[in-house]
Amino acid sequence: MLALRLFLMLVWIVASAGRPSAGAAQEIGWEKIPPFKATLFYPGVASWEFLLSDSHRLGGKNIKKGERACIECHLDEATGNLDLGAEQIAAGKLTMKRSSQHFEPDPIPGKKGFLKVNVQAAYDDDYLYLRFDWESNGTSWKEPAMAGEERFDSVAVQVNKSQNAFKRYGCFVACHKFLTSMIETPSKKELESHPYYGPLKRDDLRLYAFYTREEEGWASMKKEADLKKLLSEGGLIDLWRVKFSGQKTESEDWSIFADRLKDKQADVEGSGDWKDGRYTVVLKRKLQTGDANDVQLAPGDEISVGVAVHDDKVKQRRHYVSFPISIGLGSSTGMIKAVKIK
Repeated sequence: MLALRLFLMLVWIVASAGRPSAGAAQEIGWEKIPPFKATLFYPGVASWEFLLSDSHRLGGKNIKKGERACIECHLDEATGNLDLGAEQIAAGKLTMKRSSQHFEPDPIPGKKGFLKVNVQAAYDDDYLYLRFDWESNGTSWKEPAMAGEERFDSVAVQVNKSQNAFKRYGCFVACHKFLTSMIETPSKKELESHPYYGPLKRDDLRLYAFYTREEEGWASMKKEADLKKLLSEGGLIDLWRVKFSGQKTESEDWSIFADRLKDKQADVEGSGDWKDGRYTVVLKRKLQTGDANDVQLAPGDEISVGVAVHDDKVKQRRHYVSFPISIGLGSSTGMIKAVKIK
């Protein structure tokens, strides 16, 4: 029996050797790292197609020219607050100018338009660490049964370091009016007859980068040679998520390009807590993963991230999002300068 126990212990040690350690993240002196105070907002059904539409006429012209970032038009310089009517959107009171479509056709009673999230970043020779904390009722923490309904309080991060569009418009480059739970979702029959989605036998349409399509519309996927070229130019968007299932956390590693797909090799580790009315999440990712479905990172990089938070019994599109945030890893640039730790 003793020999068996020693054998099992040896197996566990060997199996654990290659895993990222949660302990290292918890030992970081976060109290010494100043937080970046991000304002997330509730977008309703605003999508990439809305950004380019006549209902967003002036902004759309700038986006088509590759000029001006979202924040350049939607930051009230006098107050430092975002100027985009998020409270009205959340309440279902704001409509799009030309189409008269409600930004939120099915408002959630009492939903707030904005969410303040503290973001901190650190890195060492091997890993990037991100810490998030925000005020919350802690619904997932208190009600584990929510997980059975696919409703998780969570934080997700989209990451890219090469695409100018992502630097300016962040998550919106992958958010479309055709996605499941949005306003023009294709039917199951349409998905089944599509040459890419049909063989997958999925009934959902997930995030995809707009530049993987020939024209507006979910179905016009570019040819394989063109997609490979886009990938070689840094078109891949990494997606990391930590979600609460009761008082446990689950980490997910996805990528977004022509489709949103879960990575076979999971390189993200997360931990989290809810205390005194606030969630805290620490996310840890290897700088170099060796996985072609990951954005590879290195000291000196500046990356762009978009942060999304699902909070209080919501799922799919009903989240808060940020405009793109730049993070410098040892570079002199970036809205957040990640702190090097030993």
